[in-house]
Amino acid sequence: MDGRASFATLLAGGLSPVGLGGFSSSPARYADPSYGVSYYWLDGVEESSWNLSLEFGNDAYRMGAFVAYESMDSLYRKLYSEAAYARTWPHLALGMGYGLDMEWIPGGDFWTRHRFKWAALFNWRKIYVAGMVSGFMDEGVTSILGVHWISDEAIVAFAECDFRYLYVGANFRWKFVEIGTSYRFPNFAVAVQLSFNGSHYGVSYARGFKHNSIGWNGVHVSRWLNNERRKIN
Repeated sequence: MDGRASFATLLAGGLSPVGLGGFSSSPARYADPSYGVSYYWLDGVEESSWNLSLEFGNDAYRMGAFVAYESMDSLYRKLYSEAAYARTWPHLALGMGYGLDMEWIPGGDFWTRHRFKWAALFNWRKIYVAGMVSGFMDEGVTSILGVHWISDEAIVAFAECDFRYLYVGANFRWKFVEIGTSYRFPNFAVAVQLSFNGSHYGVSYARGFKHNSIGWNGVHVSRWLNNERRKIN
């Protein structure tokens, strides 16, 4: 879940102004009532993750929830759940989130941790500038800054930096087909995603690649509760 599932789910970037939330997503985003399920697995090892994300709201607020269950062979289990809230205005969104992380070894130790997120998003015309700080209570705080450019309904591009890595990517939509890409520097990694979207449903397949490392795969199914996906500009 730390990097693979989050990287796959959020090819639009963790600080994207819209979209279902995930482990590394910002709570400060605009509501697009929907829900989705995803499943990830790794090549060559028995490690996988089931994920459920949902959100609702309107032009004034957004509420979201995210749950992920991860298993690795018979050695390790992890259940992470998160709730997020955002207050939104035409040019500003402020959000916070709380996550509960439960990890255990089957037949062995069990431990829990608490996580918090605080985030802000400012937009002017087609530019969205965002920042987020987050962290577990037993660890230090991490931060990420980013900018998203929404050129029109067909192209979205972004750049985000967490002061360890730089992520850049773009999404291209043509009618009901969407192609997403995301790149990480340094320690180069790349992910690609192919999606098919209708008026209410979407399905996609994503794959991540990293030099001298095993790859991951992800399948996503989502449903929008409004007549169409939210358009931002």
